[in-house]
Amino acid sequence: MTKCFLSTSLCRNQNIDSSILECGELSGKKVELSAPHPNESIENITKIIKKYIGEGYEFTLHNYFPPPKKSFVLNIASEDKEEINNCKDLIEKALLLSIHASSKIYGVHAGYLSKAVAKEDGMFEFDNTKTSYPKSLGRSIKFINSIEKNFKEKKVKLLVENLFPSIARNSSLFCSLEQIDDLMKEVPNTVGLLLDLGHLNISSNIMKFDRNKFLDKFLSNYGDRLYEIHISENNGIKDEHRALEKNSWQFDILKKINEIKVNESDNIKRVFCLESRNAQKEQIISNLEQINDIIA
Repeated sequence: MTKCFLSTSLCRNQNIDSSILECGELSGKKVELSAPHPNESIENITKIIKKYIGEGYEFTLHNYFPPPKKSFVLNIASEDKEEINNCKDLIEKALLLSIHASSKIYGVHAGYLSKAVAKEDGMFEFDNTKTSYPKSLGRSIKFINSIEKNFKEKKVKLLVENLFPSIARNSSLFCSLEQIDDLMKEVPNTVGLLLDLGHLNISSNIMKFDRNKFLDKFLSNYGDRLYEIHISENNGIKDEHRALEKNSWQFDILKKINEIKVNESDNIKRVFCLESRNAQKEQIISNLEQINDIIA
């Protein structure tokens, strides 16, 4: 039976071991390893993962995992060589851990148009400089193409996640269907997609496009390459990562997505992940029950 994963971002700044245990107790041992957590060695994280696999846990990894020694914004479209090297180092470690965790997917953000720093609340603060969209897009494509061969050889599916703009300006790639098309036509068809429904809600609101029309076209064009869904509620302005409301629009969307199958030749099951890190446990349990009823 397919069950929804729960992101360890729920356990902000807790150590990895206790975060896995807490999330696994809520989700029936389906855990997405995310951020933020204190830095630990790859060797220690591997031991923790293997211990829980022995107890019946299933894992997937996302973006800022494993936690780096020094915090940085993972921006694969950066023009800064040190930042790109940091991104490559983290993603190479994530690939290694994905193999140890028997995870067949790893999702990463598409990148940004401006240099950013992470604030205390986990949100990004972008500086006033802004690179042109074509240049940032080109760097993101170049980065993805440079690492995809290694992912393919190791039989882990690399996924790219949609992002969102702010009201002040768009500092992100991969926000609209047109931007998704721009990138996906320049990368191998072995690259998959991670659709964040919370990010979509913000993008459709700020960029003024129809959310349902986007989804129809997105699923028509890329449904068989959609390997993960991130689920959380927000007000259409800020990425709040709240629990889904009782009659959330996302429940209907999950039904539609669940009807479309991924490419069977990859032998990969689609992952649904609740990313409501700003929610009470009772809300999370309720959300997981509703989602599991849809995707079972």
